[in-house]
Amino acid sequence: MYKNILCAVDASTKNESEIILSKAAALAKQNACNLFLAHVIEYTFLPKDYQNKLEQEIQPKMSALAEKHCIPKKNVFIKFGQSYPAICELEKSLKIDLIVVGSHGKNGLQSLLGATANGVLQQAAGDVLLIKIN
Repeated sequence: MYKNILCAVDASTKNESEIILSKAAALAKQNACNLFLAHVIEYTFLPKDYQNKLEQEIQPKMSALAEKHCIPKKNVFIKFGQSYPAICELEKSLKIDLIVVGSHGKNGLQSLLGATANGVLQQAAGDVLLIKIN
């Protein structure tokens, strides 16, 4: 059914990232498809050296997640910018069939989904799976 799954996480939240990625990895295994992992750093107008520092801080966390779930390094992405456009850009460039993201159960549609999950749901060309995080 699916050939390419993109799991977008906030790698700074280890427990949440692990919950989301575990479910995405299980789906990838069931469908015998490629699994990609992405983290978006929500800063764009920062000096390059500070962007590099932020990337270096998140890289070990992404590497640990990828290693635990046998995701090749070439399938791991750290992007800068607004989360949902960056995720949807990866969707197009990687020919993603399914995007897996987490959502928080709160009040109201925006709060229920969260800004990133809501943006991905509205902008994605393909299927989106929301994993509820309490």
